Amino acid sequence: MGLYSILIRPFVRRMDIESASKIALRYFEFTEKIPGGRMISRWIHNNRPVGLQREVFGLDFYNPIGLGAGLDLHGDLYNDLNSLGFSFVEIGPMNADGIRKAVRRIQDDPQDDILAACINNDYLTAFTLAYDFCDFFVLDFSFTPFSTEILDDILEARLAEEVYKPIVIKLPKVISNTEIEEIADYSQMNGVDGIEARSIDQVRLVASYTREKLPIIANTHIESPQQAEEALRAGASLVEIRNGLVRQGPKFVGNILKHLLSSFKNEKNSPTTDSDTADS
Repeated sequence: MGLYSILIRPFVRRMDIESASKIALRYFEFTEKIPGGRMISRWIHNNRPVGLQREVFGLDFYNPIGLGAGLDLHGDLYNDLNSLGFSFVEIGPMNADGIRKAVRRIQDDPQDDILAACINNDYLTAFTLAYDFCDFFVLDFSFTPFSTEILDDILEARLAEEVYKPIVIKLPKVISNTEIEEIADYSQMNGVDGIEARSIDQVRLVASYTREKLPIIANTHIESPQQAEEALRAGASLVEIRNGLVRQGPKFVGNILKHLLSSFKNEKNSPTTDSDTADS
């Protein structure tokens, strides 16, 4: 049993997620100050288990599990959080002022692995400020009405850059199926690289509607390894967690990775039945 389970977990298990996240972040800030803590954490929480690597929108991920936005709001601890076993960290959500501050930190402490910036306001300015310092971008339309004008300007700005970086649209929690299909159509026709879905139903809809041609990040309040597997099997390419990490602690990421390795290995090694042979 680790320190998090002893000191933090009893307090955060029944708190609202925002209050619990603040306490968890203070704990991670404390562990950051331990000499060699980041290196030790990366060794303990290995994020490169053989068998879970995947390429999504042109980026190589060591595994499909990432940290969702909402914990590292200001881009303070992305490398330390990444060392808990994640293959990528999404900082934010932020506006342009938040991005300016985050960029200063990234310049002082370049990311060790894939870093995404979640932008929820001042979209074009924030996007251009962060472009050279992040690996992909999540445009959050949870509280701002979806706008093709905003996206048109951002996609046009990307054309002027020497290096291509992926753009992902984050869906609101409450949105009609028709609106999701319209966003998926726009994405496929205009070069948006992926969708971040907020529920399993959204994952299934986008996967079915696009015939799994548009990568999906499942940001679906994952709190168990089984839920992470469900999201991947529903059509997600990547899965983000925050609640599970906050409620259960750093070992949660490793538990998911072990579960996925075991599940996929058992599936791969399962004998072919007579009915399977007859159908093939």
